This record gives sequence, structure tokens and C-alpha cells, in this order.
Amino acid sequence: TLKSWRLLRKLRCSTSRITALVQAVLTLRLASSA
Repeated sequence: TLKSWRLLRKLRCSTSRITALVQAVLTLRLASSA
């Protein structure tokens, strides 16, 4: 998970468009853990 987070952070710094992707991933994660 830490590796993926680092990757996401880098991507977010590169492009703001990735933020939407990050939000989607977080939503899916919350849904799967709930």
C-alpha cells in the first residue's frame, strides 16, 4: 500500500487530473473495506 501511495503522490504532483483517479481509488477502497 505504501508503494502505491508514493506512486499516487508522484502522479498527483505531475498532473491535477490524476486527483480524480485518486479519489476514485479511495472510494473503491472504502467500499471494499466497509
